[in-house]
Amino acid sequence: MRRARTEISKENRKQFILDCAEELILAEGLSSLSLMKVSKKTKLAVGTIYLYFSSKEDIIANLTIKSREILLEKFIQYTSEKENAIEKIAELLKAFYSFYKEKPFYNQLVSFYETNSGLEETEELKAASFNITKLVSDIIREGKKENIIHKDLNEMEFSFWLWATTIGVIQLLEIKGNILTDTLKQSESEFYQNHIKMIISSLSKKLKIQK
Repeated sequence: MRRARTEISKENRKQFILDCAEELILAEGLSSLSLMKVSKKTKLAVGTIYLYFSSKEDIIANLTIKSREILLEKFIQYTSEKENAIEKIAELLKAFYSFYKEKPFYNQLVSFYETNSGLEETEELKAASFNITKLVSDIIREGKKENIIHKDLNEMEFSFWLWATTIGVIQLLEIKGNILTDTLKQSESEFYQNHIKMIISSLSKKLKIQK
């Protein structure tokens, strides 16, 4: 029994460190995070922090895993009640936009490794990414069976393309949203809706997606 309590205590402490790191990032930004600041925030020795995380990048990786898990849950929530694959892809894209608007901190973490080429993803982080890729691939495979998605479409390749283009569009809105809306005379949501339409048109011309 004593051993079980110790293991739970360790897990709680690890989560406590992550919670404090998240508060620091929210207050000061990702680039300012350091183990020394985490140590001060948690009132734990730096050596104790090292028992749970090998570096600040390790802390960020764990928070990124959490962000991708939250995004996956949102994808499943949005797509679960749709009847066909085309509608599911459209809802998945809507879920991504909702995630960007409602959870900007986690949205920043989702794409952190895509925009920082010097960082190497951990196996756990790769697994979190794979779960998202698998969801999209399964939907595309389902659409092929339904005969509403092009048969020659490579589902894994499309999953990566969808991820890359959608992150790119969201980052564009985040950085230059005002310029885009002024130039195109569209709201941010209208611009993103057009992104959804282009994705859907690349899959099939048989169905129209309601706004």
